[in-house]
Amino acid sequence: MILIVFIAFLYGCATVISKMINYRAAQELGTWNGSLVNYVVASVLALVMLLGTTGFQVDLRAYIEAPFYLYAGGTFGVIAFVLSIVTLSKMKVFQSTIFLLAGQLLAGILFDLLVFGNLTLLKLAGIVLVSVGILWDKKVTAS
Repeated sequence: MILIVFIAFLYGCATVISKMINYRAAQELGTWNGSLVNYVVASVLALVMLLGTTGFQVDLRAYIEAPFYLYAGGTFGVIAFVLSIVTLSKMKVFQSTIFLLAGQLLAGILFDLLVFGNLTLLKLAGIVLVSVGILWDKKVTAS
């Protein structure tokens, strides 16, 4: 369990580092060109990892037979990338990261509700508390 928590922590660190590098790429190349570079490099790396871990055995039939909605992950990834670039040009990294966290929490709650039928007031209160804290921080640091 400790290993999984550590990996999740590393994921959080990698997300912030990635956001900053991608923001710089967007500043240098423009939002859409920066996005293209990000996803081309990521696609090449994913292909190398796929071929390296499967021993060059790829079942193309599985890609064709997969339900269409499974391909929405890439779409949401591009949307998230562009939104992070836009927000970083308007707010501090800390604030952007906290809003990212609040959005992830809300999406998780909605997913739990829609898929598992599980929603508690305590989960909603947590989102509200984090959001109020972000707004308070923005107000205090703006003065």
